[in-house]
Amino acid sequence: MKNVYFVLANKSYGKALYFPYAVGCLAAYAFADSEIKESFNLGGFIYRRDEISQALEKIKEPSVVAFSCYMWTIEYNKLLAKAVKEKYPNCIIQFGGHEISPQSELENYPYVDIFTFGEGEEPFKKLLLAVKKGNSLLSVPNSAVRTPNGLIFTEKEVYTELSYPSPYTSGIFDGIIAENPGVEFDVTIETNRGCPYMCAYCDWCYTPKVREFPMEKIRAEIDWCAEHKVEYIYNADANFGILKRDYEIAEYAVQVNKRTGYPQIFNACFAKNSNDNVFAISKLLYDNKINKAITLAYQTVCSDALKNVNRTNFTMDAFADLVLRYNEYEIPTYTELILGLPGETYNSFCEGICKLIEAGQHNAMTVYGCQVFQNALMGTKEYREKFGIETARVKQGSVHSSPLPPGEIQEYTDLVIATKDMPFDDMIRSLMFCTCVQGFHHIGLLKCFAIYLRQEKNVSYIDFYRALLQYIYSAKGTFINRLFLRFEAQCRDLSNGEWTYISDEFGDMGWYYDEGLFMEVAKHYDEFWQEIPPFLSSFGIEEEMLSELSRYQKFIIRLICQEQVKDTFKYDFTPYFLSALEQRPVPLKKRENTISITIPNPVYNWHDYSRQVMLFAKKKSATLLIKDKQNIIDISYKDEK
Repeated sequence: MKNVYFVLANKSYGKALYFPYAVGCLAAYAFADSEIKESFNLGGFIYRRDEISQALEKIKEPSVVAFSCYMWTIEYNKLLAKAVKEKYPNCIIQFGGHEISPQSELENYPYVDIFTFGEGEEPFKKLLLAVKKGNSLLSVPNSAVRTPNGLIFTEKEVYTELSYPSPYTSGIFDGIIAENPGVEFDVTIETNRGCPYMCAYCDWCYTPKVREFPMEKIRAEIDWCAEHKVEYIYNADANFGILKRDYEIAEYAVQVNKRTGYPQIFNACFAKNSNDNVFAISKLLYDNKINKAITLAYQTVCSDALKNVNRTNFTMDAFADLVLRYNEYEIPTYTELILGLPGETYNSFCEGICKLIEAGQHNAMTVYGCQVFQNALMGTKEYREKFGIETARVKQGSVHSSPLPPGEIQEYTDLVIATKDMPFDDMIRSLMFCTCVQGFHHIGLLKCFAIYLRQEKNVSYIDFYRALLQYIYSAKGTFINRLFLRFEAQCRDLSNGEWTYISDEFGDMGWYYDEGLFMEVAKHYDEFWQEIPPFLSSFGIEEEMLSELSRYQKFIIRLICQEQVKDTFKYDFTPYFLSALEQRPVPLKKRENTISITIPNPVYNWHDYSRQVMLFAKKKSATLLIKDKQNIIDISYKDEK
């Protein structure tokens, strides 16, 4: 029998490892066919990033080796495929996945016999049947086949049904489980395929039509996860919640969790234009503690950029209503933006961030650098030339990841560093502005001052943070000035990867610059508070209020070695700021009160702080002592004694 192997080499995260879902789908569908089952042997999966020589040893006399290619696997796949071809020249090498498209430079892969575009189940099955019958690979649809006369593109097919078997319930992964006792496997599932939005920067889906997997298959996979004690399920739909039945799926996951304790987390990428169904699902998952913060993806507020990337957003008023709705139920939200979309300018980007704060997004915001993908519209030469898109090839996966061990193969991504509307210098300025806003506002270092000035002095958020950044750059020689110059130098260098802040003081992983800002200020807290008063006093705040507000802002930031903190204030700040964050402002009262906060999970060094506070709790606003629900907060008032 002919041996077939599949390659999707994932990184492990501690004891956790993802099943190789994409190639598992190919194997499950192909080996459900009786002809294939009689003629081929499932040789196995390469699902860890073993050294190339070790991976090659696991591949014995292969007839076909299929590789799933994306930005986090392509460099590894190229080296392994080349090694397989050298050792087994008659083996058929197939590349598929999101990194492979008709516009890819396919001639640079001479060791690959066939490239498949789009969904792979049907083409891979037809590939094995062609091999079995001795037919030409030109019978395989949606592919480019290497021939003596060069690459030949085959006929296109469109698939409307999703009747594929599950790689989990079919037993395809049973061997992986058996050879990995003690490993905590994470699971990827799909409940539908397709995306109606087709944004220019995205390559998530190949078709605009949303097609559904059968409900019985989805329920069976969730049951399988519970039976195998899978803690984490990642739902890979482009828009979970876009279909009414998605609530039933979430409800079933909750029911299984209540009955078995698994899955402990059901995570999804929710529908872009959030609706009542998404809210109901989010509340259900949050109330039952199997999901945490909810994503409200906006990507950009700039109308020109939205038009250029074929995207529409819900209105800012609708966004504000949605944030308020989540706040009512104390469900944390965070908003995603993309820096570098064509049409965005420095001013539109900075104004957009602050418009979202004005609309109520005080909790968390993540700004991603725009990346160019092979199967996205932005990946075409015509699109990039039209909008003057310039990219840099940078290390992939550097944020929240440890440095690669010796011998590990580095993967890369194409990061947008300039467009016709945002030159490189403006891109760096934009990065520094969003670092300032996220670190000082969303993570909280000066959030109280920004809110107080907005509510009491009518100082807009854009004016406050523009003034703050200007002050930082003008305060030559100060700690905060040196820190931002360091950030800017790293941004311009790009050697650390996707605009990643690196500091050994906070462990062996990379951070977003706003996270680095917060941790550096927390580590040099007294020095920072010696430098910032001239800026804070420039807004004309009354002397007593300025003093009290400064002490309160300094008091509520989570630091190391805190087991209990206590202080007395002349103003009742806590309800004032908490109500403002929930978009239900109340007047600030002059009322003497003593706040005592007990921290049940103190940390005593900056390595632990970076993980426990920054990495795991940032989106829940746990960097603020008054927002961390684990803390025991007692407020006593002098006039009640």
